[in-house]
Amino acid sequence: MTLDQLLDRLTGRWAVSLKAWALLTIIGNIGTYTRSKTILDLTQTELLTLIFSLAACNSLIYFLISQTILRRRKVEKQKLVKVIFSYVFIWFASCTLEILFTIFIFENTAYIGPQLFAPLFPDLFGFIASTYLLAEFDSNRQDRSRLAFARDALLETSAKSRKQVLAERSQLITAIQNSVFYQLDALKQQFGKLRESQSHQEIERLADELERYSANTIRSLSHEMAEDTGNSAPVDRLTFIGTKKLPAFTNVKTAIISFNFSFGTLIVVGGFHELSLNGFAGLGFQLLTALTIAPILFLGSIFTRDVGSRRPTIGFMAFLSTIFACGFATVVASDLLNSEVFDLRNEYPANEFAVRTLATIMVCSLVVTIVEARRQTLKDLIAMNDQLQVELDWIDGRSQEIRKELSTILHGPLQGRIAGIAMALRMNGSQTSSGIELTDQKLAEIEALLASVIVDVQGLFKVADIKQEASIVIKLINLRRSWNGIAEIDWKIDPEVFSVMKSEWLEKLSDILYEAVSNSVRHGSADNVFMEFKVNEGKLVLHVTDNGSGIKSDFVPSVGLHKITEFGAEYEFATDRETGAELIIRMALS
Repeated sequence: MTLDQLLDRLTGRWAVSLKAWALLTIIGNIGTYTRSKTILDLTQTELLTLIFSLAACNSLIYFLISQTILRRRKVEKQKLVKVIFSYVFIWFASCTLEILFTIFIFENTAYIGPQLFAPLFPDLFGFIASTYLLAEFDSNRQDRSRLAFARDALLETSAKSRKQVLAERSQLITAIQNSVFYQLDALKQQFGKLRESQSHQEIERLADELERYSANTIRSLSHEMAEDTGNSAPVDRLTFIGTKKLPAFTNVKTAIISFNFSFGTLIVVGGFHELSLNGFAGLGFQLLTALTIAPILFLGSIFTRDVGSRRPTIGFMAFLSTIFACGFATVVASDLLNSEVFDLRNEYPANEFAVRTLATIMVCSLVVTIVEARRQTLKDLIAMNDQLQVELDWIDGRSQEIRKELSTILHGPLQGRIAGIAMALRMNGSQTSSGIELTDQKLAEIEALLASVIVDVQGLFKVADIKQEASIVIKLINLRRSWNGIAEIDWKIDPEVFSVMKSEWLEKLSDILYEAVSNSVRHGSADNVFMEFKVNEGKLVLHVTDNGSGIKSDFVPSVGLHKITEFGAEYEFATDRETGAELIIRMALS
């Protein structure tokens, strides 16, 4: 809690409110009762009459202040001078009425010190503490309501987005199935004509048609799909702004004992109160009783703050134990000091003095607890804002990512292998006087190769349609999201990678990718990482290039690099780079 935050709360709508009046009336009446019982010669009936009369008059004073000096507190910030003047006016008017009632109604002797100045610090502390508590609690409740609304909205938006992703993916794949694979089936059927008439013109025609289909149809479709951004509109950020009604006791916090705040309040507020009642002897009495319970407060602050944050039940029991121990120690110390050390004119009974002391400690505890709860709420709001930014950026770009993934499958496994079949169709024939001629065995092998291409690529689409996580592109998208705002991540994947990649390797590969990026960012201070995936000699080869500071001369392999070897992969750094670093990782595919 800073001074600016305190002033902001004091000058807001809770400066003089009905709730503050009710809270202060209850606590103040108890204080007035115990103080009047000590200093005045009144019967029990007269004490109760005094208390209720003051409560009725104070309610009128509160109403007068709220409708005149601070009437605009709900719509605009008030000047601090007006707020402090209102508090002082309420204190002075209440104490003046108490003195007048004592003299003219109860015909008793009035005391300026005990009845006017003794309530000063307790009253001002009560005004400030109650206003701050109510304002901070209200702000925390509103922010918690906004946080809950944003979380629910994010879950709903994510679920809706996932359904849209699956529907959009399904539509794209259906369109590909209806166009691309329909033509492939038609080309496959033409192999039957080659068995009947293996003329040079027929072989050349089918080979040309396969090449045109690969170079034009599939290539054009993959490029158009990659460049298309989709028709989904960005998520409206305003849909995450709102409030949600939370049930009572939704965010209960364990009470915290603050040693510094509680001990300081006992010394300042309690000390001035005793000084007004009993002079410097009362001040010494207050100091010694506060020092008596100081070790208990110190231990209680440790247990309630450290243990309570991890185990709330034990933390709450520690709070109750601290309150009980402080009350018991206060009673014992008060009796001992009053009988052996001090001779006070206006001496509180030991149990009443303990109640006043514990009330001070509990009010301080409430203030510190709400401050800690507020800090946690602000941390949660910042974390939610960061999460929203990452999630919404990904949701907004989901359509383009889907198209890139599907276009990569078309451009790689499909286009390249169809072109290879066209080449095989020409090269696997035997040269005769009449031109190219295919044997039945070679023709069956090429036809089976085309059928395997169709099955393999359809399998890739099937995986992408049913199990979104089983895709190297999805893993890379998740990796990019996890480093969002820290490093830009991009990649290039050779088509052959898709044809050999198996879903059971993806988790291992995902961990390796994370360690590679982490190594570039943490040790090289890179903010741009590029990954290139290839297949070479039965191994997946990954080149990770960054724009960082490069490899230092005293480089020692980090824990992350050791993890790469634990996964069964090999790594080395390229030595021919002038800037940045290039990590080469090889992982066996078998």
